[in-house]
Amino acid sequence: MKLLSGSISSGNISVPTERREVFTDNEAAKANILIIEDEAGPREALKMILRPFFNLYSVDNPDVAMQLIREQKIDLVTLDLKLPRRQGMDLLQEIKREREDVEVIIITGYGSLQSAMEGIRYGAAAYLLKPFNVTELIEVINQTLEKKRRFDCLRDAVQACAKMWGSDVNAKTAWRNLSNLLEAKHPELVRHANRVNFYASLLGEHLKLSEADRESLEIGACLHDIGKVGLDERTFATPHQPVVEDVEVMRRHTEIGARMAQTLSLSPDVMAIIRHHHEYYDGSGYPDGLRGEDIPYLARLVCIANEFDWMLTSRSEQDPLVQEEAREYVRSQAGLRFDPKLAKLFAQVVR
Repeated sequence: MKLLSGSISSGNISVPTERREVFTDNEAAKANILIIEDEAGPREALKMILRPFFNLYSVDNPDVAMQLIREQKIDLVTLDLKLPRRQGMDLLQEIKREREDVEVIIITGYGSLQSAMEGIRYGAAAYLLKPFNVTELIEVINQTLEKKRRFDCLRDAVQACAKMWGSDVNAKTAWRNLSNLLEAKHPELVRHANRVNFYASLLGEHLKLSEADRESLEIGACLHDIGKVGLDERTFATPHQPVVEDVEVMRRHTEIGARMAQTLSLSPDVMAIIRHHHEYYDGSGYPDGLRGEDIPYLARLVCIANEFDWMLTSRSEQDPLVQEEAREYVRSQAGLRFDPKLAKLFAQVVR
């Protein structure tokens, strides 16, 4: 097996000569990408496409891949789902257990919406089908790395202004919890955010959103529950289910998140998603009881994606009956909890 121009034997990694050299400033600034692909053709194609832009590692063995991830600074992994001796989805879960900060993009020739949903559930940032479009691949990788940088910047910004969050939120506790979130030490909240982003973006692809709206939707979906890190962890029975007596405390996460967003100078559309993703179309939601068209449009999208994910993960999204039940729930809440046009479209899209 080969790692770029080096070799791997007896479980030991031989780093190629060019990687032993001192990086130039330009090389040092490049992200480190690990390609995990057992077929020589796609592996070489990925290396040829990505080499001008990134520092590359390439393996065809899951065990060697994990050794690299433990020993090298890897920013992003491209992962084939069909691997020798191991399924890619199992490897994805191990990567996330070892290094939650490593982004993973699945590239597979055996794609389905089911496996895409499963991949996002386990922490994949994106999902591409073979044969892949070169422009799309580069764009997805750059977007994923930009999101990673954005979260790093967010962590630093929150640390600088944590004391501005107000007397009713303990700044030290809030910062510690938010740090854990951004460092992915609270993986289920992170994975929930990624899944909601996936479902919301899936719906957004069928709408005529501007580039600015698409960016706000992505950021807002990823950060919609950021206010939960300002709550005592004892409030949660699970990341989705509050202890019964703490329901009212839990509801405050939308307002806490909106205050955090203000201190971070996030866009008004992102702040609207964070504050209003629990507003319902019939006016029965919170925190402001907005109704119908008064609810910001992007918040209506995230509301559907958020509750759809809750329906799946509160039981078992592997069960086709549960999936259909979740879709039927979205359809049944058209005009009640959800914007009727968006609910109808979402139920069609996820079918």
